[in-house]
Amino acid sequence: MVHRTVALTVAALALSGLIIDGGQAQAALPNGYLITGAPTALAPALQQAGQEESTAGEADDALVPQSRLAWHVPDPQASREEALKKLEEAVRDGERAAAAYGTRVIDRVDVIHRPEQLDLSLEDALRRALDNSYAIETAAYSPAIETARVVEAEAVFDALFYTNVIKNIQDKPVGSDLASSYVNYFDLRSGVRKLLPTGMQVGASYGVKRTYTSIVFQQINPEYFSDITLEMRQPLLRGFGIDYNRSLIVIAKNNRLISDYAFRRQVRDTLRQVEEAYWRLVQARRDVVVTARLLAGFEAIYEYLEARRDFDVIPVQLAATKANLESARWDFVRRCANVFDAEDQLTASMNAPDINLADAVEIIPLDFPSLSRIVVDPLAEVQVGLDHRPEIKEDELNVANAKIAVGRAKNEELPKLDLTFRYMIDGLAGNADKAFDEVSRNKYSEYYVGVDLEVPIGNRGPRAATKRAKLQHDQAVSRLKLRFEEVILDVNMAVRELSTTYEQIASSFEAAEAREREVESIVARAERMDINTLTNELNARQSLAAARRAMLAAVVDYNIAIIDLERAKGTLLRHYNVAVAPNEGE
Repeated sequence: MVHRTVALTVAALALSGLIIDGGQAQAALPNGYLITGAPTALAPALQQAGQEESTAGEADDALVPQSRLAWHVPDPQASREEALKKLEEAVRDGERAAAAYGTRVIDRVDVIHRPEQLDLSLEDALRRALDNSYAIETAAYSPAIETARVVEAEAVFDALFYTNVIKNIQDKPVGSDLASSYVNYFDLRSGVRKLLPTGMQVGASYGVKRTYTSIVFQQINPEYFSDITLEMRQPLLRGFGIDYNRSLIVIAKNNRLISDYAFRRQVRDTLRQVEEAYWRLVQARRDVVVTARLLAGFEAIYEYLEARRDFDVIPVQLAATKANLESARWDFVRRCANVFDAEDQLTASMNAPDINLADAVEIIPLDFPSLSRIVVDPLAEVQVGLDHRPEIKEDELNVANAKIAVGRAKNEELPKLDLTFRYMIDGLAGNADKAFDEVSRNKYSEYYVGVDLEVPIGNRGPRAATKRAKLQHDQAVSRLKLRFEEVILDVNMAVRELSTTYEQIASSFEAAEAREREVESIVARAERMDINTLTNELNARQSLAAARRAMLAAVVDYNIAIIDLERAKGTLLRHYNVAVAPNEGE
């Protein structure tokens, strides 16, 4: 089979990014992510690592001979070489009609030829996308951002050092000698406080106050007052408990996992997009050859009728043939544009530095679509999809976050009841050193116990928040149920599309073979080239071209159906042998 996988490992950095690792080439991303890898061709399509989880496998060989199929829809390069060979034979044998036909085919095929060419295998296209895709690079920022948010949430429990300094000078009139008209006050307090997971705030601080007054009766002037304070404040209702105080950390970690799954989805979707663009380019290029052959035959028939317009071809018949010829020419222009569009789409998906949309580069696909049949068990495929689809994992985490939000809302609906305990050791002296010595003797101490109660009247806001949180939780559960149904539907349709497109290959091939025999029969049995015979031949050639296009479309659609089934099951990365795992070395 032509399907190939890429031997790569996508590893998520613990704090700052992800690594796509496979061996040799390295490319650093701006956010600290590193993409490394050396792709290797491994097993055919749907043969995955961890085979016990795979329910698909290859059956008998393809029913359609690949060589015969490639003859019907050749690559432009092969078609050009074949046309050149026939042209040389026609020129040598003096067959002007055959020589003109070969020249037209070559000219038409050369329309999509560009000065610079790039031979590209599917494996190389996937490797380039993993190394350079802007979509993957953009998505790679999200896990690092969410990791930073986890640290932010955890930092709430970090200890905090603080210092407060107050300087206050008052000079005002007083009505008594017992009151000071002049006060010079200085207050310095430094300490550490920390929030515990239970919601308790603990702190320890040391403070020194210097007071100088104009009172003549004051024995110590200036006066230095020092104290060491130990304080604990524990919520008993609102804000109490480990679950509540660590809930934002759990939500942040869940969001980090969600971003990981989102990154996997982006890698998955990018690789799928690249492979589809690759096969669409194969289809578009070979479609140009089919159309070029049809148009060359069409022009030959029209020229023959033009030469006999004065004999047995009436103007109406010639005009009708001319109209059909111009429509065929317009259709050829459109199909050439499809090639350029497919090249641009593939280039944009890869974002490779050596090829960009501004370059006139002809991309030549080296691989041909697979024709081997894949046998699947629909029920088992659905189970694999339910087990591996990242969208389900994301919705499950969203449900968990919504449930945590309900718990937080219920806690915040409670009254505020806080218990405070404070213990202070005091010291007083005429200077700071002696005041500190007094504190160290633990001669004077204070105890403080306080209870703070706060009950919102009506409590409408917290109750509304609780109701909203419950509704959002129910919504998240409903969204998860919907996701289950979507995955089941997606897998069922993908399985059905896989089977349908494969069946279409054989029937479309037989149709093309039959149309080919029809054309040969009409040409061989024609005793004279009258208008009816030429019209029959033209119609047969148009039918042959349509049958070949249908056959080519069925083959390409079958290969896209293979990756769509893997995407629907959530195992497309394993299909490409790309693994996403934590990087333990960081």
